[in-house]
Amino acid sequence: MLSAAPRSHRTIRTRSLAILGAMVVVAIVSQVATRVTPTSSAVRPTIVDPQEPAIGDLDAGAISFGSSDGASTGALVGSPRTDVARIRADIDFWGRRVALDPDDFISSNRLGTSQIELARSTGDLSAYLAAESAFDTTLRRDPTNAAASGYRGSVLVSLHRFTEAAAQAQVVLARRPDDPVALATLGDAELELGNVDAARTAYVHAHRVAPSAATLGRLGHLAFITGDTTAAVRDTRAAVAASVAEGAEGERAAFYQYQLADALISTGDRRGAAKAYAAALAADPGSFLARSGLARVAAADGDLDAAIRQLSDAISIVPQPEFLARRGDLFTLRGRPGDAKLAAADLATVEAIAKLSGEAANVYDRTLALYLANHGLEPDRAVSLAESELAIRKDVYGYDAMAWALLADGRAADADAAMRSAIAFGTVDAKVLYHAGMIDLALGRADEGRAALQRSLDLDTSFDPLQAARARTALASLPPG
Repeated sequence: MLSAAPRSHRTIRTRSLAILGAMVVVAIVSQVATRVTPTSSAVRPTIVDPQEPAIGDLDAGAISFGSSDGASTGALVGSPRTDVARIRADIDFWGRRVALDPDDFISSNRLGTSQIELARSTGDLSAYLAAESAFDTTLRRDPTNAAASGYRGSVLVSLHRFTEAAAQAQVVLARRPDDPVALATLGDAELELGNVDAARTAYVHAHRVAPSAATLGRLGHLAFITGDTTAAVRDTRAAVAASVAEGAEGERAAFYQYQLADALISTGDRRGAAKAYAAALAADPGSFLARSGLARVAAADGDLDAAIRQLSDAISIVPQPEFLARRGDLFTLRGRPGDAKLAAADLATVEAIAKLSGEAANVYDRTLALYLANHGLEPDRAVSLAESELAIRKDVYGYDAMAWALLADGRAADADAAMRSAIAFGTVDAKVLYHAGMIDLALGRADEGRAALQRSLDLDTSFDPLQAARARTALASLPPG
């Protein structure tokens, strides 16, 4: 089996670069988890599901997302490829109609939703830009078109253009104060901008006027960000139940199970999370999110072979840089003959993705900043990327990434200041605790560092296998407390 691993790995990497060569960017949603419910394009869309994994931060690689040598089983390839072929055929069809008649707003809206579906299915986020263009075509003809406004807002969030998304939502709400789509988009944007109270107001309003799995999922995410882990689990469980009542199937049903699993694993219930990730995969065998979650569980359980296998299958579907970085670390931890070369190839692909991000390069700033800081590479560049990210996305994980990059750059005091901003959100996240603990140690605060690192490991060792190992090493090096 080992002799076959490099060849399979090269195949996956080649496919990754082929797909990513066309990428402009993804949380989401990122962003990878955006859901657009099919509707008639002439009517208002339903609330889209949350843009990105709801608990933790995919960008950080902590939630990131075969055979024991790292090769993909290949069992998932058929269905996703067939679906993508259908989506591309839809895009061609609606695109031709729009070219013939730019005033055909039904066709331009359908073109936009098909492009969103393509971005969601492949990770090719240039499709989000194409979707934005399609909805702009509609809005030039009809500036008040509810469907185009709603979908365009979700696209802006997926592209991390949060200020624009909030402004567009406010324009819609000035006309229709109870518009649930605009309220959800406003909440999503405000939360990413670090405006927790504004996000809460929008989400509660949306849930009051249109209670749904989508609004419950958002409330669960907000609860986690503010440190209310009990409410986070409660609301994400309720979102799963609501999705069942709404008749959710396939990808949509899988997403809510995945969100619940992330809530469970991030709050210390790994066994419950494993069941929910498995339920997500059962609902949608092509779910790269579910496979990334199962990889997270397997790595925390010490089964690196299974973790690599699951990540390889996720990468074969959508080659997210977070997955590649995580798999590279798993190869490093496993340390078999040939694993160092496989790890280097994965990490090189992460760098290649960053260079191919083009017009929407900022979407990968956080991912790359953390990747560089985690591996002790180009610390000044890591700080610059984190600064760029924080300028547009002042959430808990933006400050956390800034702190971690500053520590990697040897600026522990500055890192401490950034970490205090992160901690102020109240989020209880093993990755943030680990970063805080390492900053404490760098500043000579041994007792505080010991407590934070131990709390991180006690809460969730799945947050990052390589960093969890470093936390244990750091604890072992401390004198008895």
